[in-house]
Amino acid sequence: MQIKGVDFIWIVADDVDRTARFYRDVLGLPETGIQDDDWREFQAGSVTLAVTPAHVGLQPPKVLVALAVDDVDEALEEARARGIEVLHETRDTPACLNAMIADPEGNPVWLHQRHDGTFG
Repeated sequence: MQIKGVDFIWIVADDVDRTARFYRDVLGLPETGIQDDDWREFQAGSVTLAVTPAHVGLQPPKVLVALAVDDVDEALEEARARGIEVLHETRDTPACLNAMIADPEGNPVWLHQRHDGTFG
């Protein structure tokens, strides 16, 4: 599996509006990408910060990173062949293709492929 870079870091928030205001108004990070009730993105240098409620399991993850790959399906099959736990199969969203695997501690790792081919 060839990782191109980090696409985004997921910040789990109980109050998405309040947390988004902090990153936008206090830290001055520009909004980018999708901005809706469930997902806010901010540009922090070359990396995107995504503020969102917990989407995985009952407990928020310790960390969630989205790693850019050229082909999500191929990367997912490689992970599966190595015995890695698959948390969700490939999904197609307006912005990307993504699948999720778990690291040995159970932390989710997104395999992420933006439709426009960019990353970071």
